Amino acid sequence: MNTAVEDAIRRFPGWADAELSIGVLDGGMTNRNFVVGVDGQQFVVRIPGERTELLGIDRLHEAEVARRAGELGIGPEVLGELPGVGTQVIRYVAGCHLSGDAFTSRLDEVITAMRSLHESGPVGADFMIHRVVERHAQDALNEGGTVPAAYDRLHLQSHRIETALATHPTQMVACHNDLLPGNVLFEEDRVWLLDYEYAGNNDPFFDLANLSVNAELDRSGERKLLTGYFGRVTDAAWARFQLMKVMSEFREGMWAVVQQAISSLEVDLVAYATARLGQAEALTQEPEYEGWLKAAEGDPAV
Repeated sequence: MNTAVEDAIRRFPGWADAELSIGVLDGGMTNRNFVVGVDGQQFVVRIPGERTELLGIDRLHEAEVARRAGELGIGPEVLGELPGVGTQVIRYVAGCHLSGDAFTSRLDEVITAMRSLHESGPVGADFMIHRVVERHAQDALNEGGTVPAAYDRLHLQSHRIETALATHPTQMVACHNDLLPGNVLFEEDRVWLLDYEYAGNNDPFFDLANLSVNAELDRSGERKLLTGYFGRVTDAAWARFQLMKVMSEFREGMWAVVQQAISSLEVDLVAYATARLGQAEALTQEPEYEGWLKAAEGDPAV
């Protein structure tokens, strides 16, 4: 175990001289995660990657939403902050990650957890998706990175989407904004939503679309997702959802563009960005795309 990592972990109150077991927790593309055992209990500790503030991460806001999620029972209990690091020490929860049909079969439970966060009231941070992609482009340039040509094309589509949705604005709610399957943990009788680094007030359709894209839901799964969340699927709601899938992929690609400029992760970030931006552009080439832009101007509740 890296001595610097152990030294950082031992800063947590009561752990300086405790007998600790420290193991690596796999997963994550931004931070290093560890499971710490002490006095028969297990906790998760995160050591941040390089300059994560440029990815839109604010540790104070993360702490606010993580604590709220713990109180709501949809996130693990927060024990406190790791001094000098700023990340939260949370209680380790057992469970497994699911994919494919196994994930879809428990989609209703994920929806319930997501809605619980959305209905919990606003939080102190905003994650306005159309501004997020713009900030990522500027931060990449500021750090000496290169913004791919796809950005300009997708930025134009982002403006068109934002204009369409503004006809009937959706109330911004507390969103997770990073609903990867790796951030959804299943136990036999409950679902946990993990990792609130990007949480903030946003359009709820983004969380729905982000979950769908990352879980690779098919059309049947998407219908199940929207029906479970809204009770029914209107044309306007379906259109907004499809357009937010574009924004989800656009944002993920631009996140990787920033990472190229600042990160030492052993991940092919160029390929990752190219793939996600390519997916965003592919969605704008769908035959229904122009129809979605028109339909999204309607009231999603009607």
